[in-house]
Amino acid sequence: MNLSVDKKQLAKHLAYVGGVVETKTTMAVLAHVLFEAKEGKVFLSSTDLESSLYTSFPANITESGAACLPGKKLMEVVEKMPDGDIQVDLKNEQAEFGYKKGKIKIKTLPAGDFPQIPKPEDFHFRAIKSETLENLIKKTAYCIGADDLRKNLTGIFFDLSEVGKIRVVATDGHRLGLTENEIDNNILETFTLPRRAAVEIRKFIKDSEIVQIGVGKNHFICENGQTHILTRLVDVSFPDYKQVLPGDYKNSLRVNRKDFVDSLQRAQLVLQDKNKGARLFLGENQIEIRTASEDGEAIEFVETSKISENVEVGFNVKYLIDALSSFDEEEVFFSVGDEISPACIFLQEENRFKQLSVVMPMRV
Repeated sequence: MNLSVDKKQLAKHLAYVGGVVETKTTMAVLAHVLFEAKEGKVFLSSTDLESSLYTSFPANITESGAACLPGKKLMEVVEKMPDGDIQVDLKNEQAEFGYKKGKIKIKTLPAGDFPQIPKPEDFHFRAIKSETLENLIKKTAYCIGADDLRKNLTGIFFDLSEVGKIRVVATDGHRLGLTENEIDNNILETFTLPRRAAVEIRKFIKDSEIVQIGVGKNHFICENGQTHILTRLVDVSFPDYKQVLPGDYKNSLRVNRKDFVDSLQRAQLVLQDKNKGARLFLGENQIEIRTASEDGEAIEFVETSKISENVEVGFNVKYLIDALSSFDEEEVFFSVGDEISPACIFLQEENRFKQLSVVMPMRV
């Protein structure tokens, strides 16, 4: 294998596939990236056996070939190289990377050791704007559960059960994020995308205006013509999120989102544990925020619209900040029914929720 490739292009595409490279594994090859040179392009592939990423880009190929290179090491090496062309030469189970100030050799594994990535078959494909998919994931991913013992909460639920609409939901049991958008959708289905795949998709979809997403029996694929991710779907049912959505938003007020976030962040500074709570006092035309710890205490006031009745309740400060930060709008609705009710942050559009975040209360 012998080729010349632009450093920036190589670094960019290594970042796309690097997210699923395993660093702690009993299979050494899973810590490697399959590096192939053929047909005027470089092809990069990585897998953790649950999710697989593969991408390609043009290069000046003198001699075709393939090898497995240690993923994290390769990314570090390329990142530190000066801009410009890199000469890659594979000899004697070593890949030599030459650049204008020197060269580095990296030991390789045979290309045949790399696991075969399954080919997508019997998939239902649909086109979606990259910006739409990016926003759907961004506005819900912060709620994905991290407890692998509750596997049904470790992904983002895609609800395409209505024609022309896509709704996306995530929850960890303490908070919930929901958002929806319009989509050209004639195939009605639901599925749960695992956490890692959701994170990796956001890295490459901005390269094109439109991406294709496809769903098979057990797999999901997202591609933009240059980069693809194929992942196994979460194989347990997502909880019925509609049952936990509050049915009453009578005690609602409008609040400037940035002012609210800024006040919460300042109040959080005196807390030794960022996951500790704050007492919120919802009164006439304001929210009073109180936090306290051995390090000190803080009081903040945020102007709001008028509320129907006063409420005092405790919440995890970080959860409120995460929820508010998932919105883009200047103003949001904030609703708390009573001292044992969740906080609901939402946007409405034509009598439907454009975006909703629910945060459960806590004892403070």
